[in-house]
Amino acid sequence: MMNDYTKIERQKKLRCIIEDKGIGDQTGMLIALKKEGIDTTQATISRDLQEMGYVKIRLGPGIYRYELLNRSSQSNIKARLSTMFHDFVTEIKSSDNIIVVKTVPGNAGGVASLIDNLENPKILGTVAGDDTIIIVVNNKKNRAEIEYQFNALL
Repeated sequence: MMNDYTKIERQKKLRCIIEDKGIGDQTGMLIALKKEGIDTTQATISRDLQEMGYVKIRLGPGIYRYELLNRSSQSNIKARLSTMFHDFVTEIKSSDNIIVVKTVPGNAGGVASLIDNLENPKILGTVAGDDTIIIVVNNKKNRAEIEYQFNALL
């Protein structure tokens, strides 16, 4: 059952929960939002986090938190992408001009967001599910180059 909170209000509360409580999983966020009187779904939280620019960062074994993606530094994005690939990516496959990246469940959105923020003109776009990212590259030659770069991150 959804309540009268608007998307903007829900995202404000979500931002406060992340900053104040440091909750690193969406189930915990769902519970915290419910305590604030916001009844929503995990899928909505996932979409909100991606839209707001949050990515899941691994702090240690089994310890995670969400951080805002810093869009100002390409080197910072590349360093985070390297960490995300190392921590969450399990497999990379390709065909023609498509790269498919498999991740640990629940992490495809964060990895895809970082790939999008690379602003690589050879990458036309990404589509992320729960544990799978489809990356469309502008041609086969560039697909091979980008796939090689991604494999080097593992």
